[in-house]
Amino acid sequence: MSPADQCSDLFTLGRAAQAALQIAAGGRGFFGCWRRLLSTGWQGPASSAAAYVEECDLEGLRGLSAVVAAGANTFLATSLPTLIEATRLGLRGLLRLPLTADESASQQERRLAELAERVRAGLLLDGVVPTPAEECLGLATVTFVARCRLALPGVPHVVVDLDCLGPKLGQLALGFGADELFGPIVTERALRLGDNAGSRALTRTEAAQLLRGAGLRAFERVAGGVTEEFTS
Repeated sequence: MSPADQCSDLFTLGRAAQAALQIAAGGRGFFGCWRRLLSTGWQGPASSAAAYVEECDLEGLRGLSAVVAAGANTFLATSLPTLIEATRLGLRGLLRLPLTADESASQQERRLAELAERVRAGLLLDGVVPTPAEECLGLATVTFVARCRLALPGVPHVVVDLDCLGPKLGQLALGFGADELFGPIVTERALRLGDNAGSRALTRTEAAQLLRGAGLRAFERVAGGVTEEFTS
């Protein structure tokens, strides 16, 4: 296939994913200020409405019941059994979906079809987080984002991990079916100068601008799992 044909296929896929997003989210996009629970304590602003824990950090936190008691409300899983346990305890369940360079399109589609079947069978899954294994997988990432949106109509959100993708690739992913920004979103941030030059943090206003740039209305996650339209 020629580069021109590849680009044509990519943009056709992107348009289809955006159409599916409009049906799924009604033109809305989401963000929230996040903090992360580690074995050493909380990382991030105490005022954050979205408080999460990664499955990779769970071992040092004495289990999911302790995580809930500590105030977490979101669980970012890498395995279905732990995701199921977390949602039974009332946590919002997000699932990381890894992306590697050696996985074919047909393999991706089979993996997503199997997950879609689990969702139809009753798996509680509020969002998927496409996560590339390497930074060089830019086009592969947005393609995978689009496939996630199209293959998983029963999953409300396709989530951009800003720590992983960064704001630029994250913004591109919003044009391929993603609808939620996840990561270091803060009320204020330092200028990207000196030691802070590589920061991937966004202000709430910047997050809203990224969503609006993708044609979405910006909604912020606030206390109690409520979302409110962000008008600033």
